[in-house]
Amino acid sequence: MDITDFIDLDTICLDLKATSKQAVFEELVDMLDSTGKLANRTLFLDALWQREYIGNTGFEDGIAIPHAKSNTVIKPCVVIGISQHGIDYGSETGECSDVFIMLASPDNNDEHHIEVLAQVSTN
Repeated sequence: MDITDFIDLDTICLDLKATSKQAVFEELVDMLDSTGKLANRTLFLDALWQREYIGNTGFEDGIAIPHAKSNTVIKPCVVIGISQHGIDYGSETGECSDVFIMLASPDNNDEHHIEVLAQVSTN
């Protein structure tokens, strides 16, 4: 299993319009939703925020890896978004994020979720 197996051209945006963390989540989730990967957009957004309350998914070098497992995910997917201006994501370093790699996994698929998270965070 390789991370590239879960990325489609339709789930990559090189010029996000979002200017806030909420807007980033919505823009990326809209890509998931429009490609038929979600049964319920709102429930997946809720799952992202529930995960975010556990700990911020913003990291060094302007990279953020929002992720969630949810039974509303029809097909595991990775969504990639690039912000040309950077977004205050609330990272511990105070640095703005400009690369967003969102992972959406079905609730019953721990293996996929952990494997892809590991690939994203080490490459």
